[in-house]
Amino acid sequence: MLNQLQEVIDYLNENMSDPVPRYILKKEIMGDSSFESEYGRLKESKWYKQLFSEQWENGSWGRFHTQDSKSPIKQKFTTTENALKRVLELGLGKNNDEMFKCIQLMERYILGQEDWLDKDEKHAAFKIAFRTIIAANLALFDPNHTVIQTKKEKCVDILSKSFINGSLDEGIWEKEYRACNEVFLNPFTSYITWLLQNNDYLDKSKEREYLEYIWNRKDGIYYCTGNPPSDIQSLESNNFINWISGLECLSGFLLFPEFMSRGTTDHLLNEIQRLMYQDIDLPNAHPIFGHYSESWSKKQTRKNDLILRILRILMKC
Repeated sequence: MLNQLQEVIDYLNENMSDPVPRYILKKEIMGDSSFESEYGRLKESKWYKQLFSEQWENGSWGRFHTQDSKSPIKQKFTTTENALKRVLELGLGKNNDEMFKCIQLMERYILGQEDWLDKDEKHAAFKIAFRTIIAANLALFDPNHTVIQTKKEKCVDILSKSFINGSLDEGIWEKEYRACNEVFLNPFTSYITWLLQNNDYLDKSKEREYLEYIWNRKDGIYYCTGNPPSDIQSLESNNFINWISGLECLSGFLLFPEFMSRGTTDHLLNEIQRLMYQDIDLPNAHPIFGHYSESWSKKQTRKNDLILRILRILMKC
């Protein structure tokens, strides 16, 4: 596998020259300390400017989770949550200058020190669920942040009570989260997966049990994909992009490589080979997400961006 990965890295290193992919290649893939020298070029890129030109003065991009269809302000990033997804996709983190105010805003939301712009349903369960959603997003940037530790610990506590004979009972999970008034989200949502990843309260045996559940769940990960991560998809499938989104969603678990080794890693390596050396039809793509190169006018550029996206997943293995 290492030789195959090196072949892909060498290929992309020779064929990707735009700021965003160069930054990601050096920082995440090659572990090259000179990635910091690419940061200046990254800030001048089309995608960086597109993202942060829409950031509001308070650090948000408007509403956090729900789109305001009646807003007179037309943005490509219709929610703060969508913008945060793109921040991570560009290889940026909590120490990015523009992200500092957004991190502080999420802290205030979770602590109840500031009201979000989303329509508030004015009942306790909504507020609990909403703060959990925000905490889960913050966990992707700073899993050890103090303001989210109670929710991370409570998720593990509920998880421990929800397993019967090695299987997660969603009914027990619901009963427990309603009783604790701290989480108020189902175990199959993407937000719970984010709170359980990089979680010091979660031991390896419970992590394995949870991954067995979510990896094989027939309806997939809510808010992410409608197919189970175990249902391997090929490039020709209309579900391919959603499927790899599901893998990205789970890639922070310590046992992620173990579950990927059940055929998924080899399959993705093969799909990369096809992208590099064959003329194949590409899956439908989002107009923003999944773009690293400045222009997609050439098919090979689109291929290279998809190769990089898959490679980022494989590097977690």
